[in-house]
Amino acid sequence: MAFINDIVIDITRGTQGLTQKSFRPLILKAGDSSATALTKHIVSDITDVVSAGFASGDDVYKMAAAMLAQSPKPQDIMIAVSPDAIADALDDLRELDDNFYSVCITSRTTADLNVAGTWANSNKKFFFGCSSDPGALTGRNVDREAYLIHNNSPADFPECAWVGQNLPKQPGSVTFKWKRLNGQNASTFTKTQLTTIRTSQGQALQEMSGAIYVNEGTSTSGEFIDIVVGQDWVEDQLQSELLSLFLNNEKIAMDDSGIAQVEGVVRNVLKRAGDAGIVAKATSEDDLKLSDDKIYMSQVFVPRRADLSVTDRANRELKGITFIYYLAGAIHKVNVNGLITV
Repeated sequence: MAFINDIVIDITRGTQGLTQKSFRPLILKAGDSSATALTKHIVSDITDVVSAGFASGDDVYKMAAAMLAQSPKPQDIMIAVSPDAIADALDDLRELDDNFYSVCITSRTTADLNVAGTWANSNKKFFFGCSSDPGALTGRNVDREAYLIHNNSPADFPECAWVGQNLPKQPGSVTFKWKRLNGQNASTFTKTQLTTIRTSQGQALQEMSGAIYVNEGTSTSGEFIDIVVGQDWVEDQLQSELLSLFLNNEKIAMDDSGIAQVEGVVRNVLKRAGDAGIVAKATSEDDLKLSDDKIYMSQVFVPRRADLSVTDRANRELKGITFIYYLAGAIHKVNVNGLITV
């Protein structure tokens, strides 16, 4: 039956998907004399590693196997092989495919570890290295590198197991300490050596009460790994969400209503950072004074249009939005005092 339709519904999707930061692990074999050029593989299971041409005796195979043996495990891993030195190989890889975050290398030499860590720190990546020598920590003070010092089967690549278990998890939901790694053995360092490793801003696999676990979670600067990873996640979320706001609206006005839309994005990201465990919960009266939403300890400060300079308004540049969040952190040490009496 024909009819005149007086109700017309036209729905436009304003949901353009944006690529967000990938926390994918990278395994790099640099300085490979058998390679003629940089090659890259994306693998999700051990059969993919074999199909990429790596045999069970190869270091790359062992590193990937250590990552994939964890629970949870990475969705996929990038493997790169290059004839060039570490820094050059990593620069070339970024040009080819920048979709990786953590870096592990086949080399165990201190000089190579240092180069990889310095490169990661300059490129907003994170390097995880392993050495049997506590001296490898000497002179290092880098936010984006962490060394696992291990002298019991270091060829099992415990740093890869460490990465494989923790990077798949939501940033902020995990600390890198206390982690029990599948397929890995405790080190055989003395207590004095373990203390030296920790005071030098490293970590080891130690055994206590029958459990084998990573006994710290710091970078060589002393910063906690989860803080750096959480910061990178917040930065990426802000960038992608603000870009989405501008792409999916015809215009965001340079007035108080438009400024409020930008403010809403920032607040939403901080709320999700709280849900993820990055931002501390506001529980006490003092906490609530530092909380805008009275749930998490974060505050956002936003100018009004009238506060913006004529020049900034003319240039369409919104300045003056700032925020602060207070870290949830994690408990890495406990002191308990007791009294026994009669």
